[in-house]
Amino acid sequence: MSTGSVDVISPVTTVIIEIMNKFFNSVFIGLGVVFLTLVLLLGYMFIADPFGLKPLIFGTSIEMQTTKTYTMETPTTNTEVSAETATAGFELSNAQKQALISLGIDPAMVPSYVSATQEECFVSVLGEARVGEIRAGAVPNGVEFLRAKACI
Repeated sequence: MSTGSVDVISPVTTVIIEIMNKFFNSVFIGLGVVFLTLVLLLGYMFIADPFGLKPLIFGTSIEMQTTKTYTMETPTTNTEVSAETATAGFELSNAQKQALISLGIDPAMVPSYVSATQEECFVSVLGEARVGEIRAGAVPNGVEFLRAKACI
């Protein structure tokens, strides 16, 4: 007489397996939602480029493909100009030119001279004290470049 062994799963084990199944399904669905959200966000950031980082990452070839026009309107009601901004601009040092090139500006487009209009724009964006330091030879950092990019 042969007795076959029959594996019987207890009801407690079945409940534990169902709970674990629901838990892991929830975890993987949550991870999938987070992943999809990140992909969509990164896709938007790449296409829209809200921070203007494409030229810094990919160089100037992207800058040629996507043309953004910046217009700077000067206020007509303010006729008072300080003595420092009334000058005819200033020359850029070699270190400042190299900094602009390293920040993504095409070497052929790097200005050697900052006009009075550009200087006024820099003063409105960076402040008169910082423009005075840059005029004296200080090199602008990446954040300042991004803030004053419309002035160049």
